[in-house]
Amino acid sequence: MPQLNPEPWLIVLLTIWAFFTTILQPQTTSLTSTNDPSTHNPQTTKTWPWPWTPTYSTNS
Repeated sequence: MPQLNPEPWLIVLLTIWAFFTTILQPQTTSLTSTNDPSTHNPQTTKTWPWPWTPTYSTNS
């Protein structure tokens, strides 16, 4: 099996990576994140990722 020269493959991989990061990545993140202010309600209380409410100690 002949040995392939890695230099052209490196250029191809860097080109694909640059294409993904500059064109496809902003499009995919815009599909998952929204900047619509109507979906963000600042009046709602914070939901914690754990089932109990946090208690803050005031030992000062």
